[in-house]
Amino acid sequence: MGSLFPGLPDELGWECLVRLELNSHDKLRCVCKSWNAALKSPHFYQERKRLNISEQRVCMLQEIDGICNRVAVYDLEKNSCKILPPIPTEYNSIFHCHFVKQKLVLIPVLLADSTKNCVWLYDFACSKWRQGAKMPRWQNAFASAADEDGGLIYVGGGHDRIFYFGNPVRSASVYNVEEDKWDVLPDMNTYMEPYSIGLFAEGKFYVMGYSDSIEVFDSYTRSWKTMENRFKSWRYVSAFERFYCLSGRGLIEYDYSQDKLQFLGSFPTEDWARFINFGVVVGNKIFVCREMVQGQEFCMLEPPSEKGETFKLIGIETPLGLQGSAIHAATLHL
Repeated sequence: MGSLFPGLPDELGWECLVRLELNSHDKLRCVCKSWNAALKSPHFYQERKRLNISEQRVCMLQEIDGICNRVAVYDLEKNSCKILPPIPTEYNSIFHCHFVKQKLVLIPVLLADSTKNCVWLYDFACSKWRQGAKMPRWQNAFASAADEDGGLIYVGGGHDRIFYFGNPVRSASVYNVEEDKWDVLPDMNTYMEPYSIGLFAEGKFYVMGYSDSIEVFDSYTRSWKTMENRFKSWRYVSAFERFYCLSGRGLIEYDYSQDKLQFLGSFPTEDWARFINFGVVVGNKIFVCREMVQGQEFCMLEPPSEKGETFKLIGIETPLGLQGSAIHAATLHL
């Protein structure tokens, strides 16, 4: 297909391409076959991450007129969104969003038809959607979390009926993104309420909610253990080797390596956290979307850099180009 840059060794040409900003990549693919092949290589974005020059974006699942079939890629620096092509499916679902192995992975978490519980993946290397494997068990309203380094997505709990009503389940599964394959895991020790939150850290998958216990799956021993739930919230975020609980009391930091809790400060009102749709990590901050009476509100939570300080709450204008309501999100590194 020819050299990347005539007159230059391909090693130098590669070094030039990987350093170009993310917003230019779509146009770069159109320059020639060599550049298109280079940007579609699985090593391209891995090299950007290794060189610590990858850029972060927030992918937000949008609900427009009651239908969830569009995803907005949000550039925080420019405060603008790029809308991805529609998800090519005839059925409507709320999805959990995860970013694994340069792919946005959507797992249907609320469906009316158990025959259509397949994964959808958007590959940023070729700018295309594709359908993935179906979940091995029929579950709704489950918790999920991604092991980005391992290329895995864990799913656990939920209920066994369509939409909002059903019996709680203890079942759990894991999805291998590169192999497009599901593996059934051992059942949890206890039933976790629907709409629990999933977190992954240090080889462990946590299922947390408002119940008295937390279920923890150890990926090395492939076994579950039950912990006491000292948080009891519907909003958790994993970041900076910590868990953050966003509750009515305020922002709570949990150092899981030392099993220590720290209260970082109160939110503006007692019910402030109750209206949070999601929180995802961007850089050293937590990007938060809240549902308001009219529209949505976006802000950044900045945990304290020094001991004894409180967190900072920074307001953000509504992103340009965002349509409908943002209901779930994942952070991209490209």
